[in-house]
Amino acid sequence: MPNEGSWSVISTPKSNRIILAVDFPAAGRREAGFGDLAAKVGPAWSDYGFLQTTPPSVRLSERPSGDFYTEHWIRGGEWEKYEVVAVLGYCVGSVYAAELAQRLTRWQSTEPKVILFDPQLTDSQLLAMEMHKMIGMAGPLFSDEEAERARQSATAIIETHAGGLVDAAIEIVGLYREMATIAFKRLGLADSRRDEVVLLFESYMTWLSAAAQVDPSTVWRRSTAITSTDWAAMESRGDTTVLNASKVIGRKFPVDIDHADLMRTDSAVQILLDEGEF
Repeated sequence: MPNEGSWSVISTPKSNRIILAVDFPAAGRREAGFGDLAAKVGPAWSDYGFLQTTPPSVRLSERPSGDFYTEHWIRGGEWEKYEVVAVLGYCVGSVYAAELAQRLTRWQSTEPKVILFDPQLTDSQLLAMEMHKMIGMAGPLFSDEEAERARQSATAIIETHAGGLVDAAIEIVGLYREMATIAFKRLGLADSRRDEVVLLFESYMTWLSAAAQVDPSTVWRRSTAITSTDWAAMESRGDTTVLNASKVIGRKFPVDIDHADLMRTDSAVQILLDEGEF
């Protein structure tokens, strides 16, 4: 098996042929993940092992390079023993999926197929969008005025740091801690639990920030993307995280389903099986 500290096993390999998936999984996430996708695919992939990345916990202050995550996943993997037939990516994980597929050609003569689900590129707009999403998920814990003030603060942060993504992310995390402190106090939860949640969010912001240093366009031009109605709406209104991704994707297959359910819907799985013959 590849380095077990860097990968979680969705299905155990029965041969040396494996599929890799790149995501930032987190407990309690409402979006379907690659485990849901594997359950929908069922026996069609029974001959393959299916592994998912385990992102390392990294602080923004460490300012990891663009290839930090890929090197973490590849290191100590004995890849010469395997044939990676496909690399799948979800959201910004699609950026790392492209780099990972390219790196694997060190050990195999054919680049794995790359299949992406709602691919996105990191930019400052995305950092603010993620903060806005977190505020929305907190729901009635904040008053309308508090929620709006936090959204405005997130927008102001990215405008102030238009050229410095990591610096913007650091301030976004500070804002998140401020709002989490209010929320956890109202819920009567301990500061230690709050700190765990803030650290997870910071790890996610680090993941997003490092991805901005990776250019996936060469691989994406020969890749397949399966996209949701939310992704299409973001493209239509000009959200750069999706709009710029759309310009360099080879083939796109839109599915009439929202982003959260993309990897648990039959139509997306059927496209995956039709287009992803390995």
